[in-house]
Amino acid sequence: MRQVSDRFSALLDANVLYPFLVRDVLLSLAEAGLYRPLWTADIHEEWTRHLIGKRPEHKDRIKTTVSVMNEAFPEAIVDDYQDLISTVILPDPDDRHVVAAAIRGGANVIVTENIADFPTDVLDRYDLEVRTADEFILNTVELYLTDALAALRTMRHRYANPPLSAEELLQAMLRCGLVTTVAALAPHVASL
Repeated sequence: MRQVSDRFSALLDANVLYPFLVRDVLLSLAEAGLYRPLWTADIHEEWTRHLIGKRPEHKDRIKTTVSVMNEAFPEAIVDDYQDLISTVILPDPDDRHVVAAAIRGGANVIVTENIADFPTDVLDRYDLEVRTADEFILNTVELYLTDALAALRTMRHRYANPPLSAEELLQAMLRCGLVTTVAALAPHVASL
């Protein structure tokens, strides 16, 4: 892993782990050592519960995905954050565990699609920022373009049934809401 992964950490909220392709992009960038991902058992429970509710026939595969993620990134699992939950004040009390885990895990940023649920004035107290998946991935691509392109190319080559062209990958990312990321990657499609 690259040194940067030891310094920069991102807590991944359930809503960015739920969509397969967004999760795959985030984890591929982490696998390349471009940042250190963080999550909790509660975050895993939340995204898997919603996905299993939608796709119950894939329950075993979804549970396997969590095991594989935890095995691939054992340093990502944040424990012992529950005592901080009550100290965090947010518009939605159900999101307090995310901030508590980010604090305990030493995260620099929370990656979530629910930006409004994590007000800047609250996060500033903990030296935390909040970014959507699109913003976070774009920032990572811009900072580490060559490594990010290599990570996404490796990810794309894992798709064998059916194979996915670089153009198809960008279209799929666009459908997942990674609009600014796709705009930044488009000029580099030959490297994907």
